[in-house]
Amino acid sequence: MNNLSTMMREMSGYLTPTIIDSAQHCSRRLLAALPDAAHPENNRVLLAYGGGKDSSYMVAYVRYIQGLIWQQHGSTFQLRISTNRHAAMNDSVMENIDRVYRALHIPDDDFTECLVTDGLQIRHFDRHLPMPDSVRQQNRNDVLMNGHRFRADARSTFCNACNLSMVNSFGLAAHFDGGVDVIITGDSPQEQTAYLAWARHLSRLFDAPVADKSRGFSGFLQTLDGVAERYFADIYGADQVTPAHRITWQLERDPLFFNIYQDTAYEAGAHWALLTEFMHFRFDELMFSFSESDCGNPTLMAHIRGLRAETLLQRSYAEGIREYVRFALGLMVKKDFPPQLIDEMAARYQDDEAIKRARQRAAQFAEQAFGLNETQLVCMIYSPFIAEGHQLKSWLQQLADAPDEAAVRALLRGESDDLLLAQQLEQLSGLTVAQMRHCWRSAQVSSLLDDQRGDALSRVLRFDPHKAVIQVNNGVMQDVVTEVISGR
Repeated sequence: MNNLSTMMREMSGYLTPTIIDSAQHCSRRLLAALPDAAHPENNRVLLAYGGGKDSSYMVAYVRYIQGLIWQQHGSTFQLRISTNRHAAMNDSVMENIDRVYRALHIPDDDFTECLVTDGLQIRHFDRHLPMPDSVRQQNRNDVLMNGHRFRADARSTFCNACNLSMVNSFGLAAHFDGGVDVIITGDSPQEQTAYLAWARHLSRLFDAPVADKSRGFSGFLQTLDGVAERYFADIYGADQVTPAHRITWQLERDPLFFNIYQDTAYEAGAHWALLTEFMHFRFDELMFSFSESDCGNPTLMAHIRGLRAETLLQRSYAEGIREYVRFALGLMVKKDFPPQLIDEMAARYQDDEAIKRARQRAAQFAEQAFGLNETQLVCMIYSPFIAEGHQLKSWLQQLADAPDEAAVRALLRGESDDLLLAQQLEQLSGLTVAQMRHCWRSAQVSSLLDDQRGDALSRVLRFDPHKAVIQVNNGVMQDVVTEVISGR
């Protein structure tokens, strides 16, 4: 069944003349770029859809282009839309995706298919498709192991593994059921060039092989697969790297890239009615989290900043939260968020009572998404097992019923197999004894302010974007110190 005529009629009233003109221009460019332009239906086009406000607009824009080509040529390209899920996306994201698809008359449309990638599993979209427990457990392990290695740095803890997983989902969707001919991206040519440079830079850092430039997209994926293998070998140990940590690169065929960056703008304020009235997009209290609208992790980044201030720095939770809020609201401004959304986010943390409610909300989300309690998050902040227990004593001192330091050291050195102590440490940290022992053998990652160590992980941390250097009070030292803050 073809639902394009109904979709075009209903959607046109929400589009400005400027958007319609740009879509017509973009449709001509896309048609010319298709490998079989004379027969559009023989071409399959892939579009990634995260479920947030910007990617929802992108789905609508590409769907409209699909309709324009159909109106003008009596046929159009096959559109494949793929969503990569992770534990920090709650059910409201799937609700939004479902509402967007229904508004665009995508269900039962012969020209469009919608996929969901969960780890290595790829399935057709269903509003109530359950997330596999294995994916949630993998995400939990990734947060814990990255968090301990990077001393709970916000972006490294939550984003490093997630970004590599997102790249893998591109490979899976591009290879699935016969492959695709074109991948549509909203990135500018300069951004695409930067991604290639980033992949090659990472390959040098991790001494990973670089695929031949002539390999195209599959070569890009192959290069990052080598990076992923070495990155996770460092984080987990070489014998603990799972297939879910690798990146799919052997594709059915190499797709072309087509960018719509030059034809459209992403600022939500420019298409607010289309987003909220036509597609019924809703900003969930958890998923709308600072500069994200489809991921609750920034809420946890703020929460960890508050916990760090309260425990490690012996200040107050509210002070740490306010530092993160100032930083993250600045990111929202840079990303052209509508003023009403920035005001809404600021109001969530406007006073001590609001911060108290936000803390409860974040703690509940950490449990629901990752099965992590506040004690385990605080342990991650101290990272007490890294570098043969460099911060172990400090961590033990703040525990109400702390185990014996010498016994912990003996257990993690492998000189003891005290089962009761092992169970206690597992409850306090969320890590298994094997994971704690790998942390014990792992070096400390240096930050932007530390001595410039040349190891790959330290260099990844130093050059990661969206950071700021700030001055904070340190209650332990009774002095003002310099710290790095990062987030989304």
